[in-house]
Amino acid sequence: MQLKKREAEKVLTKLQMRVKSTHHKTGTFLYEGKPILRARVSFGKGDVPGNVADKLRGQLKLNEQQFRELVRCPIGYEEYVEILKAKGYIGDA
Repeated sequence: MQLKKREAEKVLTKLQMRVKSTHHKTGTFLYEGKPILRARVSFGKGDVPGNVADKLRGQLKLNEQQFRELVRCPIGYEEYVEILKAKGYIGDA
């Protein structure tokens, strides 16, 4: 799946990730103040190629359908937390 740069940036923002910018954007997903996972997007010229988008999807621990929904908006922060809980990346406190 190919992404536009603004779509990739929107994903990091939508998930309330703490973002550091260099020639890459690295986002840290925090839950209750604890880092859960990191995702990195490299920005070159043009749109984000499919292989980079697939790496981002993998770093976010999402399947292809979940990633498409995240980009298109049905999945937000709360839904993402529930996905990570179901997959065991976040434990119930």
